[in-house]
Amino acid sequence: MINRRHALLLPAALGACAGLPAARTGPEESLERDASALERAVVTYASFGSHYSGSAGDLATTDWMEGELSTAGYETRRQTFEVPACDGETGTVLLPDGTQISGPVQMPARAAEAEAELVYWNTDTPPPALTGKLLVYDAGFRRHSSLISTEWQRVLKTSREAQVAGVAAITNGPTRLAIRLNTPADGDIAPMLTLAPREAGALRAAATRGDTARLSIAPARPGRLADNLIARRTGPGARIVISTPKSGWGICASERGPGIAIFLELGRRFASTWPTADIHLVATSGHEYENLGAHRFLESGAPAPMDTALWVHLGANLSGVDFHDLGPTLLPLPSPDPQRYLGVTEGIEGLAREMFRGRPGLEAAYVMTAENAAGELREILGAGYASAFGVFGAGRFHHTDQDTPDKVDMRELATTNASFLRLIERVLSKA
Repeated sequence: MINRRHALLLPAALGACAGLPAARTGPEESLERDASALERAVVTYASFGSHYSGSAGDLATTDWMEGELSTAGYETRRQTFEVPACDGETGTVLLPDGTQISGPVQMPARAAEAEAELVYWNTDTPPPALTGKLLVYDAGFRRHSSLISTEWQRVLKTSREAQVAGVAAITNGPTRLAIRLNTPADGDIAPMLTLAPREAGALRAAATRGDTARLSIAPARPGRLADNLIARRTGPGARIVISTPKSGWGICASERGPGIAIFLELGRRFASTWPTADIHLVATSGHEYENLGAHRFLESGAPAPMDTALWVHLGANLSGVDFHDLGPTLLPLPSPDPQRYLGVTEGIEGLAREMFRGRPGLEAAYVMTAENAAGELREILGAGYASAFGVFGAGRFHHTDQDTPDKVDMRELATTNASFLRLIERVLSKA
């Protein structure tokens, strides 16, 4: 809820909105009509290539976003921190018949050149004897995202206690592709690959027989630097924070692109229509390492919770394409993927459901806390921000190498953007 201090500050910030034209000529409608600008932002973001934290694509994204926000009148700075170096490295499992299966190295990488007996374990069975063996783990079918989930924590704990030679994890999901998994930067994991289920048949068979195989993972490179981009337009009115992650496992067009596009549009809009608001914007790196950049910003850089009227977070899968799932084939639908969640602090849920009515997934706004939110929204709520809302989700191509701009529902993006604007204005006007 917004306290009395916020209530006293808000009228000045909202005064600039009082003279705006009503209904269909309001700022939210102009944003909805400007779908081409949002699409350009998604395509530009994807054009920088992979967005691993601290990579060339991540740094190019920061330069581009900084230019956009500087042009809109914001003062910008960068908050630098160290991350593991990853640019899509892969490792291999070599079977006795010469078959070689490759897949992404799970970060933080641990080198391996180990020959050991394979052992098979799937999610529906108790763990077999694993000591010293090379584990082939057949994960449950879902949109996998993070090693901190219950399933993966069980695998990590069991493999660590058994001192396995390594883990080859088959990430069963809707695309049949290898899925990279978020993990703490200082995570203690065995040498591990994630593998595409559609390429893992021979490995499953070899593990069931107990064949011997060789796991090869190159030594990790030294860590490197990544940046949070922080922008501010100082004002005497209400303090508003808008955040979005900018890094991820690969191109991340549908995971990150819509959030970045809306982030830039809201930043430009509020800079021109709310002249007295104190606006803080942050685009964080280090997302893959369990929101490392968000942690750094909250530790030193974020305004205090008591001084913040509202925090808006634009997370993953804001406007992904939905698909019919027909066996190995995915057929795109002319509608957005509903696996996106709108989390709000208590007191905002009614407005959120009204403003997002008709938006699949988002219209079912949930009151969330640090215990049931995900992504950076979990960190924000855990830090004590009492008035906040944000979106997170996982599209079908989440954390895969094929998360490209065609996986974004561009028509839905403009409508979702307009809903965010309406909700922000309504929340602040009712304070």
